[in-house]
Amino acid sequence: MCRSLINDVLDLSKIEAGKMEIESVPFDLRAVIEDVISVFEEKIQQNHIEVSALVHDSVPPCLIGDPGKLKQVLVNIVGNAMKV
Repeated sequence: MCRSLINDVLDLSKIEAGKMEIESVPFDLRAVIEDVISVFEEKIQQNHIEVSALVHDSVPPCLIGDPGKLKQVLVNIVGNAMKV
């Protein structure tokens, strides 16, 4: 948790300084989403909740972008949703 907070602060500082570097690599959106859900698998089972993610069929299997940053954003969103 502390490491995540430090990374968030560092990323925010980079954004404010115009120094944030975004990758532009091919990645599979569905795989990134599956990875994010797997991070919370134990908590999902402990709390007996259902989590699902739907990606429309029209989304291509290979996208170009920064999968690491996307995963970071999704982990934050899902983590916050799990707290509610």
